[in-house]
Amino acid sequence: MLLVIAGIALVFMMGVTLFDVIVRNLGRWIDAVQEISYTGTIELVRYSFLLAMAGAMPWGVEKSQVVVELFTQNLPEAWRARVDAFFMVGFGVLGVLIAYGLFNSGMQAIGSGETTSDLRIPMAPIEFGASFCMALMALRAFLVGIIGLRTGEPHVV
Repeated sequence: MLLVIAGIALVFMMGVTLFDVIVRNLGRWIDAVQEISYTGTIELVRYSFLLAMAGAMPWGVEKSQVVVELFTQNLPEAWRARVDAFFMVGFGVLGVLIAYGLFNSGMQAIGSGETTSDLRIPMAPIEFGASFCMALMALRAFLVGIIGLRTGEPHVV
């Protein structure tokens, strides 16, 4: 479900960008289009991109680690699986740190009533949503990493 939401956010982001480009270019030839006033496209793109990336991270965390595969290609399979699992645990730690930082930012946004600059959208739900996605990524990375470290078998993608 989270991947579907991320996909919708990505399509929305592309639609907002496309609308902005079309309106700006039509304004050169049609005077009435020049009078159209709209704000917030940068915010809409910025936060839909955040949602798209954060929503896709839990799904794609263990799909492929190019760095690990590059340096471990000549090692036995069990060693490669354990090195890959070690990196997964590292991604889990990174996810926890990002989730914690976003959660703290959300708590500060609640306390201060912080909103986006143009559209005045409250920041707390945006940051809590991204924090939740990063926490899911961390959980998935930890699970894949711990199983890999224990078994020495590569995770199935």
